[in-house]
Amino acid sequence: MGRTCIGIYGTEGDYIRKLAGYIRRRCGGSLEVKAFTRQEALKECLEQGGVDCMLTEPEGRSLCAEYGVWTALLSEGGQESAEGNMACIEKYQSAEQIWKLFLKFGGERLTGVGMPLTARDTDTVFIGIVSPLHGCGKTSLGLCACRLLGQRERTLFLTLDEFSCLPKILGEGDAPAELSELYYYYSQGELSASRLQSALCRWEEAEYLAPAGAMEDLYREGAPYEPGFFRKLAQAGDYRYMVIDLGNSLFRKEELLGLCERLYVPEADSPGDRIRMEHFYRWLEDKGLSERALGCRICRETGGGRPDSLRRAFLSETGEAVRRLLQKDGFLSGEAAGR
Repeated sequence: MGRTCIGIYGTEGDYIRKLAGYIRRRCGGSLEVKAFTRQEALKECLEQGGVDCMLTEPEGRSLCAEYGVWTALLSEGGQESAEGNMACIEKYQSAEQIWKLFLKFGGERLTGVGMPLTARDTDTVFIGIVSPLHGCGKTSLGLCACRLLGQRERTLFLTLDEFSCLPKILGEGDAPAELSELYYYYSQGELSASRLQSALCRWEEAEYLAPAGAMEDLYREGAPYEPGFFRKLAQAGDYRYMVIDLGNSLFRKEELLGLCERLYVPEADSPGDRIRMEHFYRWLEDKGLSERALGCRICRETGGGRPDSLRRAFLSETGEAVRRLLQKDGFLSGEAAGR
């Protein structure tokens, strides 16, 4: 099956070409994207069946309707069209938001990004961030690792922390969807690549999912999310790496720990912390997981949660410490297990 093709039509050439270029990069080659600035060229392509769905300014609406192609309207008002109940997307907003709304309205029509999940296996490498300590830098480690790995291959970060500081650290406003919403779709057998794509957030090269807003949403009938959920996420996004902050509670998460090929364990130096770490390493050994665990020290430079502080940390000591960890394990050279 060939790639699904999205057509984008408008009279402002620079705007249309830039929007098409962004979407082309954003979907990583899983979709074909064609930009049109002349109705003659668009009509010729439609006659040949060259596009599967359209994002068009109002001038191209009737032409797209004539050929029966599913269309979303790129308008200055962003209101629902009275004609044919056509989905409308506000033109003057970020390209990322336009893309997410297009995925939301298009759903499974976008088979290149939104095709239902298949039974194929994924070769994703799962990396866990785990520690019995609070405030030891798990979130900073995970985000920096995701950004470094994301510079090479597609990588996703998510956190299972019950009271996550992630939105504050990154200066997030309202996220498109929380992790718990994706778990709901998974539990209903409706998790698809388009749903995942529409929920993604970005921090530079890092893709991440907003954490569950309520602690209770991280559990189903008292049990943590099962490993199958994370495998489906990896499959839906075609991720090479998934970095998971396992949060502060490890109760009944042995299977999820076992999913991870490497467990990075942030440590600290206080007497009480050292005692907790000794207990934790013994617990890992009892579970047969000690060989996967690697202790590390991460300098927390998040500056009280200011949005720009993690960026500075990534460019200084924290980022360098994480880079050394990944290099030591071969993740930055393609020599890691699972490659």
